[in-house]
This record gives sequence, structure tokens and C-alpha cells, in this order.
Amino acid sequence: MNKITIKTSDKVEVTKAQARAIEEGKKFYLRMADNDPQRVNDLTNGDKKEFARLQFVGKQFVINNGDVEPWTGLFEPMNSMYADDLNQAILKGYIVKEGAE
Repeated sequence: MNKITIKTSDKVEVTKAQARAIEEGKKFYLRMADNDPQRVNDLTNGDKKEFARLQFVGKQFVINNGDVEPWTGLFEPMNSMYADDLNQAILKGYIVKEGAE
């Protein structure tokens, strides 16, 4: 017998602090894309949003693996988030958990 799971949403649950960090991170990596159009063109055929997502999620992945120092400051709440969840939050959106800081 197969277990059936009903998903109500593809959105990831995040804290308010994580939501703020995600939004700021998206802006930061879009600015990075603006500053290096050749790299954006080489990696994503000029798709700045895709470039920004890949850079942000990639950074989260190497942090999760312990290969680079964890986030600090505004981005510190991201340290408890998996790269897959960040990717899903960027692609499908997120829901801020009630009462979560």
C-alpha cells in the first residue's frame, strides 16, 4: 500500500528573520549580476534572476557543507536553512511562520 501525501503548498515555511535575509540576499545577488554582465551571460545566457538564484543557493550549499564560514549579521538566520529550502523559497515562494522571529 502506498502512502498518499497531500501537499497544500510548495511554499517553504521561514521565520521573519529568514524572510528578510532571503529578500536582501536576492537584491545582493541581483546587484552582483548587474556588476558582472559577462559572467551572467556566460553562466545563464543573460538571465540575471537565474544567475542570482544560483549564486545565492550555491553559497548556502557550501555553508551547509561547512566549506565556508557561516553567514553573519543580517544573514545569520540563514545558517539553519538548507540550500534546497532556500532554492524552493526563491522559486515557489515562502510563508512566514506565525509567531516565529
